[in-house]
Amino acid sequence: MEKQKDDQKYVFYGGPASESVDAGFRSLGELIIKRLRENGNGVGFIDGVSGQTTTFEDVLEQSVRLANRFHRIGIKKNAVVAIMCENRIEIPLIAFATIYMNAIPVLLNPAYTARELEHVLKIIQPRAIFASSAALKTVLEVSSRVPKIGMITLIGSKDRPNPKITLLQELFDRNKLKTAKFFTPQPVNLKDQVALMVLSSGTTGLPKAVQLTHYNVMTVLANLRESNKDSPLSPDDCALGLMPFFHVYGFIVLLGGLTNGRKIVSLPKFEPDLFLSTIEKYKVASASLVPPLMVFLAKHPLVDKYDLSSLLMLGCGAAPLSKEIEDSVRKRLPNVQMMVTAYGMSESSLAVLQRSSGKAGSVGKVAKTNWVKIIDVNSGKTLGPNQVGEICVKGPMVMKGYLKNDKETRSMIDQDGWLHTGDTGYFDEDEEFFIVDRIKDLIKYKGFQVAPADVEAVLLTNPSISDAAVIGLPDEAAGELPMAFVVLQPGKQLNEADVQKWVSDRMSNHSHLRGGVRFVTTIPKTASGKILRRNLRAGLKKSKL
Repeated sequence: MEKQKDDQKYVFYGGPASESVDAGFRSLGELIIKRLRENGNGVGFIDGVSGQTTTFEDVLEQSVRLANRFHRIGIKKNAVVAIMCENRIEIPLIAFATIYMNAIPVLLNPAYTARELEHVLKIIQPRAIFASSAALKTVLEVSSRVPKIGMITLIGSKDRPNPKITLLQELFDRNKLKTAKFFTPQPVNLKDQVALMVLSSGTTGLPKAVQLTHYNVMTVLANLRESNKDSPLSPDDCALGLMPFFHVYGFIVLLGGLTNGRKIVSLPKFEPDLFLSTIEKYKVASASLVPPLMVFLAKHPLVDKYDLSSLLMLGCGAAPLSKEIEDSVRKRLPNVQMMVTAYGMSESSLAVLQRSSGKAGSVGKVAKTNWVKIIDVNSGKTLGPNQVGEICVKGPMVMKGYLKNDKETRSMIDQDGWLHTGDTGYFDEDEEFFIVDRIKDLIKYKGFQVAPADVEAVLLTNPSISDAAVIGLPDEAAGELPMAFVVLQPGKQLNEADVQKWVSDRMSNHSHLRGGVRFVTTIPKTASGKILRRNLRAGLKKSKL
């Protein structure tokens, strides 16, 4: 890893991309079309529930036919197209068609409440919305309050609920273009033109629309192609598409698979038996997961009932993964040859720190094309080894900004181009990085800082605990007291004192659970696996009213 050649000793650079980021393509759409064409008639997408298969050639032909129709109905450059759907083949078809037109697909969570959806739609003002049956009710509820929506289209149904709804199959151009060889997207300014918008997860408030340019996304794809060279996978091995495609993590897994010739087996959501049986049935070799699913693989008794020997590679991101859980997964699934942990966010297009070897519990070193430094939260001074501070990122993967929110953009990206992530971490003498927690989530106990993720990691080493979350309980004398919410394994029993002793035997005094323990059935999380601590705090406040 290179260091910046100036007086800031501890600013790290991951090095240049090994291959050209734009690879000679004048738009992301042109790249997608060329790669799909190269991948030919091999199966590119399998619906893990229905078993329906789609070839790369089919994805190309159908997305181009849809793009042709988009052109005729006025979905052109910079038009916004919202997609609100669980994981299905229609997501890449619609998103790719939109990108070909240099219009902008926006990926929305189908579980948004009416309040959240109305907030988002008023920001993005889409020309059209494509919604699955599960999401349509919410779309119709708020559409009258967002007058600029020109078209609402239903995905995955042949029945029209009312005359104002378009059915997706009606939009495919009837003129089939064999291999779509005559279709070429218009060139764009790669570093300025927005290619995709995703919504920030909204863990601390209502979501914001993150604008990712053609160059942002092409940089991620270039890095993925390079990392694939070191993977233990063969060209015929398939990957699991379980992470939500509306999240940047899930969409890049999908986009990377389809453009790099990797077959994706898609699931709409996590269900324990379906998840495990899909891996067994399709001999899934690679799975991109989040820490709660790694905990499931490490601890759930159901895992032993399935043959998961096909798994050669696991990826984990979106939240910190503890060393203990990583070690437990490796022990339980000995065929796994590579475990990739990474750190990134929607605002940085994806992973800016990544590890496929090295120390368990770390997120590795700086990924190619990125600059990273750790700064003191108060002074802004660049910190050295083993000093905890805010993670800052710079480079071609940093977003263009939040849509229609210059204030929030300026609060995230400073005048020198550094993205202030709001996450704390540190690097060690070997320049490996470790994530601590969100700055806003750190608990302040008598002047000491307690990272909830550290306490949660210790709780999860208890064989009777299946999940846990820690927050700060306001206290007049101490400031905040660490408090735990705990989900027990089926058939196991623990009381509050047992849980408190488990932590006090293993952690320093300021991390002890003086705020108490609450036993719950589930921990609220975002679709990408991040704990919704604000929901826990709100529930606690409500219960005391």
